[in-house]
Amino acid sequence: MRLNFCLLLLCFPSLCTADNYEDILLQAFARFDDNYREEWAFTEERIFKGVTSRGRYDPRLPDRWSLLTVDGRTPTEKEISTYREDKSKEGNGRGAGKNSPEAMMNPESLSLIEETKTYWLFEFLPAGDDQKFMEHMDGEMMIDKSSLAIQFIDIRSSDSFKPRFGVRVSEFLTRLEFMRTDEEGPVVPQSMRFRIKAKAFGVMDVDERVSVVYSDYRFVGADE
Repeated sequence: MRLNFCLLLLCFPSLCTADNYEDILLQAFARFDDNYREEWAFTEERIFKGVTSRGRYDPRLPDRWSLLTVDGRTPTEKEISTYREDKSKEGNGRGAGKNSPEAMMNPESLSLIEETKTYWLFEFLPAGDDQKFMEHMDGEMMIDKSSLAIQFIDIRSSDSFKPRFGVRVSEFLTRLEFMRTDEEGPVVPQSMRFRIKAKAFGVMDVDERVSVVYSDYRFVGADE
């Protein structure tokens, strides 16, 4: 009976009410394509340490990732080799489910903090493998009312904290923005920003920023 009700809501989004946040969340999760890295090719532009690299991801290729340019020029053989090694350490595009919206939060902690004619803005308790780290984080998520699609997820620290002995994190931010592949297509990542500033044992400074934009999605799944 519950499945049939959820399917009915998917067909008629206007039936959603502001009090039925659980169903809204389920529909938003359903619109995100958990298997997008198995079914879609896309371009990734990453800025890290002042260097802009552009790569193409295609699940049909043996290595999946291909480095296209570095700061607008043709990459060297060494840069290509390093890029492949880095992507291999990341999992070469596989196992993206760990970064799905559903895996990033504790759904039961969802609470509405703002509502307009066009969106709901929720707060939540983030989830992750390192719970001692995540308990210092605050999470926000915006869902578009017309499409019931997630617009962004923002996870950040509200103050400095010590996740473990000898380490103090003064700033942490992860922000994911989402888009639809087309007007009727599934929801996929559009951009990601990551920032961490920390000090270890009073002598080692960590200050990293990463900015990533995803574009040119093309369906390459079996049903194409």
